[in-house]
Amino acid sequence: MILRMEACGAHADSPHVRTPWVSVWSCLALAISLRAHDVRATEPMGSSSDPARADSAAHVVALADSTRSSAAADSTTLPPARAIVVPRPRLGIADTVTILPPILVDAVRSRDAERATATRARLERADLVRFQPSNAGDALEGTPGLEVARTGPWSSNVTLRGLGGNRVLVLVDGVRLQSGRGHGAQTSLVSVDRLESVEVLPGAGGVQYGSDALGGVVELMTHRDLLGPHRTTFMLTGRTSDPGNERSAQARLRYFSPRVGAELSGGLGRLDALVTPDGRVPNSSFHEGELNARVQASLAGSTLDLERTQHTARDVNVPAFVDDAGSHAEYPLQERVAHRLEWKLPARAGRPELGLLAIEQNFRTAFIETSADSQFLRGRFAAMRTTRADDRIDTRSFGVQPTARLGVMKLAGEYRHENTRGPRTTDVTIVNSSGVQTSSTTSAGESVPPARRDVLAGRVFAPFTWRALRAELGARYDWMRSHADSTPQSFTPILHVTDKNWSFEGGLAWAVRGWLPYGRVANGFRAPDLEERYFNDGFHGGMRLFGNPELQPERSRTVELGVRTGESGWGALRRARVSVYRSDVDDLITLRYLGQLYLVPRFQYTNVRRAVLEGVELEAECGVGAWRLAANAAAPRGRDTDTGEPIPDLGATRASLDLRRTLPATGFTGIVGMRVRWTDASGKGDPQLERPAHWTADAEGSASAWDTRFTVTLRNLTDTRYREPLGFIDEPGRHLALSLRHERSLPW
Repeated sequence: MILRMEACGAHADSPHVRTPWVSVWSCLALAISLRAHDVRATEPMGSSSDPARADSAAHVVALADSTRSSAAADSTTLPPARAIVVPRPRLGIADTVTILPPILVDAVRSRDAERATATRARLERADLVRFQPSNAGDALEGTPGLEVARTGPWSSNVTLRGLGGNRVLVLVDGVRLQSGRGHGAQTSLVSVDRLESVEVLPGAGGVQYGSDALGGVVELMTHRDLLGPHRTTFMLTGRTSDPGNERSAQARLRYFSPRVGAELSGGLGRLDALVTPDGRVPNSSFHEGELNARVQASLAGSTLDLERTQHTARDVNVPAFVDDAGSHAEYPLQERVAHRLEWKLPARAGRPELGLLAIEQNFRTAFIETSADSQFLRGRFAAMRTTRADDRIDTRSFGVQPTARLGVMKLAGEYRHENTRGPRTTDVTIVNSSGVQTSSTTSAGESVPPARRDVLAGRVFAPFTWRALRAELGARYDWMRSHADSTPQSFTPILHVTDKNWSFEGGLAWAVRGWLPYGRVANGFRAPDLEERYFNDGFHGGMRLFGNPELQPERSRTVELGVRTGESGWGALRRARVSVYRSDVDDLITLRYLGQLYLVPRFQYTNVRRAVLEGVELEAECGVGAWRLAANAAAPRGRDTDTGEPIPDLGATRASLDLRRTLPATGFTGIVGMRVRWTDASGKGDPQLERPAHWTADAEGSASAWDTRFTVTLRNLTDTRYREPLGFIDEPGRHLALSLRHERSLPW
């Protein structure tokens, strides 16, 4: 809350309007009375030697208290400023005190906010929606050490410090977005319009999260606290972008009360085609929709939170699989349905803080891959062989995660059950050089036989503080049992596998005059997913892939040293961080060529690589007046310790500058900004991953008025043709994007 005391001359009927010294004196007297109230908090207000001044101060302080108590108001819908006139009978004048409306940030607090020795990047909603990203993956691009690997405009997953796919754990409000089947988490299954904040934790996170946190963790948070003063808010968001005809819209209704809160939201989105500087990309469209319902209630001193989320994407085309011969791939369906129940009981005298998170989740995937292969006889084209593989995969999981906090010690456990099944139909058609179909066969099978996995885990984590020194220690034990049913397609009698793993971490931080040097040592692991263990079918048309039940879990050890600071330099430096890290990764899972059988190339998953990943990351944010400048850079590198060769799929050295300015107040608020990013060449020596260096620029302007935020963005300002270091498609060319977000409080 800000108190602004205006000159009393604002009242034309005041007899002292022509005496500026009287106005100054009255404002000074009010300020002295407020200061006296702060210093002598125990002194009765009525004991003041000036009753008029004491009454005025009491009025203002009471108003300030009432304003603070209403701080649960939605920050996006603010009431107009109120002017309170306090009479001054002794002086015969009036003072005007303007109470500006409160601003509340009520997003869910981090689940592990007490951690100080780990690198953490937190992106609030204002950062996530800048330059109008199309999906959640695009919104994370500016995070140091993070890369987005794309096979299409919708299909993407994230990579942290050179480790990607299922080696990066993605959470949505504490729920795993990984399916347990493989291929990594699809961040597009969470609409960017629902995001309230995102936390990125690079480096091994085995103690906190168990399997899959080998390279780090990305947590997408969509929740706000729904318990507070009575009010109802409505939000409507619309976005359009051309060329490509991208359209999306979302509506949300929230009800707040001290005992029960509720939220209902839904959205639709579509893209006709990806448009690059070279033109429209074939096989690059999609449609999607999302529906979410949530209830939060206060019961007997505890909090209960129940949510159901459904995100469905249809006709998702994958341009990375398109070639001139006619090969292509698509997802007719990708769907996530999740039910989430969270219970929290705060700590009281003699009772620890308790919590329970229960999850039930279902992933449905339909994937069709069509591969066209030319056949030659004695150097002449003889026939075209087309293979169409149709997978229908259903993966379900449920689990519970109890937690308890005893003093500084936090105890947690987890039980999770995952199972997967799904038939595969393969059609093979041969057409000779004359255009006559000579053969057509259909076979039924299962890429993965019915398989399941059970996980039991327990962990302990405790921070210890002594003066300016802070230490954090943690340990976790995971027991994982995988099993596949015996079917005619099973290729091995080894169908039961048990993985056991201990994870440890320790960190130290020391606060020194506003700076925080810190260090951390941690390890992580990733158990092979069900596909890597039990897959047995063709892929990419003419090849055969076998799983390997004898795979060992991938393991990593991370050492990181850094220093960070908050606001310093008289407010000019908002925050800064510099850190160096090294990760040793053992038993990475990759494909091994087994040779040919009946002219069919065969591959199998195996553990082969030992790798060292290291790098430097820098972040800084400065602000002077209405100007704000943010800069970051990351320089990763890695090598295969078996061969001594550099690792091509690590990412690239990047640097970015983000400049924004708040426009002068003219009845509405506005911001203009520009972001410039430079990416070094990457993937040298690998024809599939080799990328030239490039730079891109984006510009944006936004204004807020009438409870509505209007934004116009020009992406890829210079119309640069480029690919991301780990992407398999060209990025969009120059695009104009428009959006509006209207949010207001309803009268009921």
